[in-house]
Formats: sequence, structure tokens, C-alpha cells
Amino acid sequence: MAVRTSTFLGANTPRGFVSFFDELYNPYKTTNAYIIKGGPGTGKSTFMKKIGSALHLRGIDTEWVYCASDPKSLDGIIAPETGFSIADGTSPHTLEPRFPGCSENILNLGQFWNENELKQKAEKIRSLSLENSLYHRRSAGYLSAAGSVDDEIRMICSAFINEDKINSFTLRFSMRETPKKKKSEPGRKMKRFISAITPEGIVFMDDTVGRMCTRIIGIEDEYSAVSGLIMERIGENAVKNGYDVIFCHCPMRPMECEHLIIPEISLCLMTVKSCHSISIPCDRLIHAKRFLHEGMKENRSLLKFDKRLKAELINEGIEKLKKAKAVHDELEKLYIESMDFKALNEFCDEFIERTVCGMR
Repeated sequence: MAVRTSTFLGANTPRGFVSFFDELYNPYKTTNAYIIKGGPGTGKSTFMKKIGSALHLRGIDTEWVYCASDPKSLDGIIAPETGFSIADGTSPHTLEPRFPGCSENILNLGQFWNENELKQKAEKIRSLSLENSLYHRRSAGYLSAAGSVDDEIRMICSAFINEDKINSFTLRFSMRETPKKKKSEPGRKMKRFISAITPEGIVFMDDTVGRMCTRIIGIEDEYSAVSGLIMERIGENAVKNGYDVIFCHCPMRPMECEHLIIPEISLCLMTVKSCHSISIPCDRLIHAKRFLHEGMKENRSLLKFDKRLKAELINEGIEKLKKAKAVHDELEKLYIESMDFKALNEFCDEFIERTVCGMR
């Protein structure tokens, strides 16, 4: 049976919008990548959902890439075993073909809108677009402030990290779980987000972990003091020893790994903390304190204060994302009223017949 997983390739972070959309496909290897262009409300997400469902029905594993600014909306579909991918190529994750017509093809859904009608709505469209951008900038400001508080948390914790214990643990773990393969090239390193700061709050895609992994090892680390270091070292060792590894980054620390998935051995290493709503149990739970010196207890009050402050700032950022989403919904309505969805649906059916039905 085909496996369907859910991820994000972009996230709202203290550094602004961070994109991993270069992970969609390899332009030097594929001839089967599609980039969709079109405005809000032009049916991009629905178009991709139909394609994803068609692939799934044909028994093809798919990865559904969701939008961090609207987690019910799709940003892309990847079918890794076929080399097929399709994605929304509009802002904030603008995509342009590297080798047009060879590796990538453009799908212009703007061909199905009524240009004259949209021009009559130009003033309203411009006003809503600017308002939407304003709320996103305000959200980014709050997340940036939350990131500054998180930097202080990181600085406090860094003084108490026991490097010897981390090195010993990661070495033993790697030797046991991902021993070096004979005559093997290094594995592939992939980047994803499986958690995101969204208008619906912090969304964590634990269903993806449940579908990909039969073993889950949790590192209970409320302040992300050591889990990122542990994930990075275990992941890099696994890649070096020939295993493909998915490095799942943290939206608050987008350059840092928060969770690690090694599909070949069906294993997930997961950071466990209160901001994640996790519905699946861990087979084993490791507490971060075993990798920290005792002196960290003296900073408990300050860390708790910073944690509350960071949470408040993130919540304000989420409120602004909610307002941006509400404005975006109004903008979508203007385009929906001016779209020929009958023609678009016929185009979608023809696209599925031409591309998907030829797959295994």
C-alpha cells in the first residue's frame, strides 16, 4: 500500500521565512518537475491535491508538502520513486526553472482567470495584498523577538553542556544503530520541517513519524539544550556510513536539527518538549539532564521566565499570522469569483491523464 507523508519545506522563523524548496527535486537528474504560477484563489492547492490523490491511488508513495501560513493548503507534492514533483512557485518560496522545458515545466493557472474582471478589482486587490504583507511583517517582528529570547536560553544552556557525555553517547548509538555499510557511498542528507508556526498555532506532523518509523526514541529537552547537538552528530554519522537521513529542522532555530528520521532502519529521534503536541508514544525516553552539568539548576528561574516570555512572543506572532490568513482569504475570494474552474478542472484531468497515468 502506498505511503503518504506530510511535511513543510518552508517555515515562519525568527529569521523570517526560511525555505528548503531546493529539496523538491534535483534539476540535474529529473525531467519531471512542474512549477505552478498563479495568484491566490486560482486553485493551485486543489490542483495538487487531485494529483497527489491520483498518485496515491496508483500505489505510488507521496510526500505532501503543506503551507506554514495555511496548514490546510498544499505547497507541493513529491513522488520520490518516480522523480515527479509539483509545487506552488509563487512568493514567499518563489521557484524559477533552472533548465526550462528540460528539467522543469511551468503550469500557468493564470490562463483561467478573467483579466478584465480582476482589473476592475485592482484597488481592492492591491489594498488587501499590502495589508497581508503588513501582518506578515508584524508576525516576523514578534518571532524575531522570540528568537532573541531563545538565543539567551541557548547561551545559558551552552555553559553547562557536557561534551564528553554527548560524544560518548552519540558514538555508541551510531555504532549500534547505523554501523558502516561495506562498499557503500555516503547516504543522502535531506532537510525538512515537520513542525511549523502557523495561524493554527504550532503544528507538529507526528502522523509522518508514525507512518515512517516503527521505533521512536525521545530526548526530553524542554530548552533544546543538547538535543540539536545529538541529532546532528548521529545524523552526520549515519550519512557518512551510507544511510539516507531526514534532518527535521526547528522553526525557532531553523539551522538546527530538532528531529531525525532514518527511514532504512525505521527510526526517529525526537525532541520532546511542551510546545509539541505528540500523540504517539516513545519507545524510549532519554532526559537531557544526563548530558548537562549540575550547575544549570541555579538558572532554573531565569530559564522558566525566558520560556514564558518566548511563548508569549510566539503567540503574538501567531495572532498576526491569523490576521494575515483572514486577509488572504478575502483576497482569494476576489480571484475565485473571476476564475473559470470548469476549464481548470478539465486541464487538471488532462494533466493527470498525461503525466500520472503513465506511471507504474
